[in-house]
Amino acid sequence: MDKTKPDATLSGPIAKKVVAKVRRHLGRRVVNIKRVLDGRAMAEGLQKTIATQKDLASLDPAHAAYVYTQNQVSVMSEQLTGLKEMAPFADMISQAEDLYVPSAPPMSPLTTSYFTCWAFFDACAGPANETIGTTILEFGAAFGMHTELLRLIRLMQDSRMGLYIHRGREGNVTIIEDLLTGALYRAIVPAGYSGRKNELWYVRALPPPIPGSQEHVVFTTPYVVLHPDYPDWMEYFRRTFAPTAPMDDYERHMKYGPTREYWNDFVFEGYVNHQADAIYLAGLPDIPESRPHSEVSQVNGWKGPGFIIQR
Repeated sequence: MDKTKPDATLSGPIAKKVVAKVRRHLGRRVVNIKRVLDGRAMAEGLQKTIATQKDLASLDPAHAAYVYTQNQVSVMSEQLTGLKEMAPFADMISQAEDLYVPSAPPMSPLTTSYFTCWAFFDACAGPANETIGTTILEFGAAFGMHTELLRLIRLMQDSRMGLYIHRGREGNVTIIEDLLTGALYRAIVPAGYSGRKNELWYVRALPPPIPGSQEHVVFTTPYVVLHPDYPDWMEYFRRTFAPTAPMDDYERHMKYGPTREYWNDFVFEGYVNHQADAIYLAGLPDIPESRPHSEVSQVNGWKGPGFIIQR
């Protein structure tokens, strides 16, 4: 197992209870499960929310693969969260929807693509840090989900939001560099934002879904962090991790944060402005006064780019 991956990739008690219950009540409590396991939508009402084959055909193949996968996870989530065993997920997501009202700016800076990835793959519960994604993976494996769909769900489950430096363009491909590790990735940006070299992006960059391809997929609308700049972010990581901290601490921090709301609050409170293909943020997640819409900034007034970084 890749030790840099968070613990949520492990099997857990919630998933085991769901699988056991469905084995006992297959066909009664979960409607048309076999249709989903075959890779098709389950219910007519849910079908209306899913991208059609025509929609998918208009997308880049790598992006289309992930859109299809996300849609299938959404369908299964709708069905499985009706089980009482899944109540921890249903409750936390309902509360987050009430708090952040995810949609798109100016209603909320938490876009649908950002929020659904968080809800399915990052919002964890229980001692094993299970997610809806890990539950679906175990459920799908138990009931014969197609191996290719399982593989794509696993890639999305293992993903996380991250901070990347824009290192330029090569045709339609953007080169991004992980701020902390320095790893370089070639990525397509379906939102259409080309960006500018040396911008700092907060995005979910999914690995190439098609075997043999090289391009990652920036699945979320790019969040462009206007300020602070790299040195203050590197100082943030030095405050957060000991010099000898293993890399899986970094992976876990970026995926989960120290609290469930940590990164959601960073986006929600850091919002500055937006355009059709990008959203602009400011601030650091551990310094409330650096974010324009934090409680302290609302009371005392936001200081803008001139806020003081505590070192």
